[in-house]
Amino acid sequence: MRRSAPFPVLFFASAAHGMNHVLIALYLTLVLVVAQEWKLPYSDLIALWAPGAMLLGLGAPLSGWLGDRFGQTRMLILCFLGLGVSSVLAGFAQTPLQLEIALALLGLSGSIYHPVGFPWVVRHALVRGRAVASTGIAGSFGVALSPVVAGALATLAGWRVGFIVPGALTIVLGFALLVFHLMGRITDRKDDAVEHAATTRKDKMRAFAVLGVTMTITLALYSAFGTALPKLIQISTTAGAYGFFAIGLVVGVIELLGSGAQFVGGHFADRGHAKLAYLGGFGLLVVVLPMLLWSTGWALAIAATAVVFLFEWIAPVETLLLARYAPAAKRGLVFGIRYGLATIGTPAGVWLVARFYDPGIGFFNVFAVLVGLSLAALAVAALLPADQKKPARLQPDVALAKNLDI
Repeated sequence: MRRSAPFPVLFFASAAHGMNHVLIALYLTLVLVVAQEWKLPYSDLIALWAPGAMLLGLGAPLSGWLGDRFGQTRMLILCFLGLGVSSVLAGFAQTPLQLEIALALLGLSGSIYHPVGFPWVVRHALVRGRAVASTGIAGSFGVALSPVVAGALATLAGWRVGFIVPGALTIVLGFALLVFHLMGRITDRKDDAVEHAATTRKDKMRAFAVLGVTMTITLALYSAFGTALPKLIQISTTAGAYGFFAIGLVVGVIELLGSGAQFVGGHFADRGHAKLAYLGGFGLLVVVLPMLLWSTGWALAIAATAVVFLFEWIAPVETLLLARYAPAAKRGLVFGIRYGLATIGTPAGVWLVARFYDPGIGFFNVFAVLVGLSLAALAVAALLPADQKKPARLQPDVALAKNLDI
């Protein structure tokens, strides 16, 4: 089977995506230990992450634009080093203000990866769907491993080490990418490794309008589901009786089991069925989401895994649709705007759970709204331009590069 992209590109893109998610989520677990040590309320300390969380979305368009202008490899080096240094600074913080500043820098550094890393992979990819799925799964692993890493390091050596060790590893990876770049092993391509069928201006405008709506809805759906899932596990399974660690472990396993679906979405997109896969993902969400309301125990875990599977299926398809219609020279900016939508979609999902959850009837109203949003996304996604049937054409240099182990 032909490699989907040069190995160094896949390695550093996957490492950056994984470590990005590990570091961004560390504080959500470590704050529990900080609250005990500093003897401050949890509510006050968790609020320290608010500026960082905001910059995570607001910084994305600027990061994408800088990637287009100054080179995506250079920006990924900055991503590694920024994340690592910020995490280490958080580990050495002595006051809430110092910690808040370090977390803000962490959020700003984290805003670099998605609008830079995915276009970087797309630009080098020989098989786009598989390459995007590979790096996407690394991010899913980062999400699942972050609480485990934070909890383990904090238990063994304290919360400061929980920040410093992952941060130091990320800095090392950043310098390794810098060395590869200076040696010429990894450089920015001027053109995509694979040419795809041309799209008209009308189709591009239509696709951007549709994706702007569906991507915002997807972010809200995923945020609401992720917010509600631990509570669902607590009240509907026996894991709740074994404490918070057991709940977190179940959630992590569900996330990991569903992550492999990225290859499913990427496979359909590579075969010229991106729109069909996109519609199928939303359509199946309409069917599967209600199952969470009437399931308990293992059945709930299976249904939740199916929901994660569908979100992970949709993710690479969205990425590849956006890459198809975005001008190559402005792809970073377009991806930055996509992830900037997180400042709307992600808080909206949290608000939905807070607004519609009722202790008397549980999550019924929440999931009724989520089903309605899935139907809306399905209807809007149907307006996308038809899938392109013309196969991709390899550029002359790719025929040689695909056989090289570089």
